[in-house]
Amino acid sequence: MSEKKVIRPQIPYDIYESPQEIVILMPLWWVDKDTINLDIKDYRLVITWKRTKSIVKDNLIPLKEECYRWDIDQVIDLPPQVYFDKIHSKLTSNNTLEIIVPKALVPEKIKLEVEYDK
Repeated sequence: MSEKKVIRPQIPYDIYESPQEIVILMPLWWVDKDTINLDIKDYRLVITWKRTKSIVKDNLIPLKEECYRWDIDQVIDLPPQVYFDKIHSKLTSNNTLEIIVPKALVPEKIKLEVEYDK
């Protein structure tokens, strides 16, 4: 018997860039800040969290449930020229996850000295 694959929903997000940083904005609904995890793996930002289900009356029978059905696993590719150890995030008051990814400054040109071995 084949194992049924669970398709996890993808959350829309926006990415903005400046010469100094990359900013990722992701709206999160029904999320408790303590359930959000951010990890880096193979130049990828892996965001996971558990959806928090609202408490409903005991006698309600679900006719349709989509909002709380799955936890989220979101993967975003990052360029290699960032400071991975300086990435920071916050959950804003309107439940938007804001992730700041500082870019490594790559100079356009570097002058190197050649030593003379006598």
